[in-house]
Parts: sequence; C-alpha cells; structure tokens
Amino acid sequence: MFIPLDSDGYLINLADAEKVGPQWRPLIESLVDECRSRYQDLASVYIRGSVATGTAVWGRSDLDLIAVTYQEHAFDRVWIREAADRTLSRHSTVVDIDLAITSAAAILTDRKSGFYIKTQSALVYGEDFAPRIAPYRINADAFSHLFNLELDLKTVRCAAGGASDAFARTLILRLLKRVLRASLELVAERHQAYTRDPDMCCELFGKYYPEKAAVARKILDLMSEFTDPDDALESIESLIDWIAAERLRIYPLEMPKIAFIDDLGV
Repeated sequence: MFIPLDSDGYLINLADAEKVGPQWRPLIESLVDECRSRYQDLASVYIRGSVATGTAVWGRSDLDLIAVTYQEHAFDRVWIREAADRTLSRHSTVVDIDLAITSAAAILTDRKSGFYIKTQSALVYGEDFAPRIAPYRINADAFSHLFNLELDLKTVRCAAGGASDAFARTLILRLLKRVLRASLELVAERHQAYTRDPDMCCELFGKYYPEKAAVARKILDLMSEFTDPDDALESIESLIDWIAAERLRIYPLEMPKIAFIDDLGV
C-alpha cells in the first residue's frame, strides 16, 4: 500500500505496536533480550515493515527490527546472525529476521537514518526518538535506496563472494528489493506517492518509464525464484546503471552514499 500523507503533505506513520499479531510477540521479546544483553547502552528497539502495520503473513513476511544505542558501535554481522538463530531455535520456527543496529546520534542528525524511525517504525522497547525527528515529505530527503544502488551492488558482490549459498541468496534478495524501491523513488516525488511494496513499486515505475517496465518486472520475478546468484546479479546490473544515470539527471546534486545492505535500508 502507499503510505498516506497528512493535510500538510507529510508522510503518516502507520506502524503501531498495538497492531502486532500475537504470534510475533515472543520473537520480538527474545530479540529485545538479545539486544539488552549485547548492548549495555541500548536505548530503544523498534519494529518496522508489515509486522508493525499488522499486515504481516506468518510464514511469508520478514520480522524487521531496529536497535538504537546511545553510542556508536561497529556493525557485527556475526552476532546479529547468532542472535537471530538463537531466537528462532527457542521458538522452533523459521522466519527471516532482519535486525539493524544504529545510534541515537545517527537517527537524530542524519535524515536518511531517521526516515525509517519516523515514518515506518513502532517502538517496542525503551526511549522513543520519533517525536524528535522532523516529519518527511515525499522528496529526495526521504530517499535512501536511489542514491546508493551502485555501492550496494559492489557491497553485495564482495560479501556474497565465498559466502554460503543461503547468505548469498539473502543478500541478493535484499538487493532486488532495493532496486525496485529505488525505481519507485525515481518517480515518487513526481507522483507524490511512496511505498515499499515491490509490486506497487514496479507498477508505478512502469507508468513513467514504460520502456523499462519489462526489465523491472523481471527483477520482481527474480524475487520469487532464481537459481544462480551470479546470473541474478548480472541481470540487474544494467538496470542499476540506467537508474543511476537517470537519477543524476533528475537529482544532479550528489548525495552521501552509504551501503545499507547490512543495516537500515534493507
């Protein structure tokens, strides 16, 4: 669905902890405990995505969380994977868990990091920073995927090389989502609509760029099934190059580039 706007044209946050289905709560509580054990300066834990809006489908939807610490910490992919595995083993279930770690300073001073907290997340533990973050309109200030695709592709190629098939597949699936969400961001300001839903991203992008609609649809299809990671990366590289060139035409000012594959923008 498209995120609605208020009467002043700001994005409305549809996430609410009260909307979380009961089947998700034990997993969330376990992950909060994991974060509290690992980070003594843990400030908050938020949930985002379909679980936070009450639209998640058990067995198909991911569980997305953001842990906010008071101090900066190095990204610890190993601990995040172990924390997720421990949580899943405790509850004897299989869910794709995406746990991001960021800092209070980042979400309060960097508009790209604060975007997810302000517009798509619900607090489940600790201090709520959202009221201290200025609201967002649908413009480049709210876009993180569009300005980072080239770096994300490079990051995935490096991280997937020599990795397990399962981890390489996870990274590529995340990149596929990011490509479609970047395609939406390319047209979002013109259309004054924002969504993270891959199907809707693909549809709206195709209305503005019908000559690229088939390529975007192929990316969407790859999210359902691909066998060879290298082939999947090759198939999306040309679209990434085209989006990057079109982005420079529409948004000529250079924006800070951050590889979000391993943290907030997944």
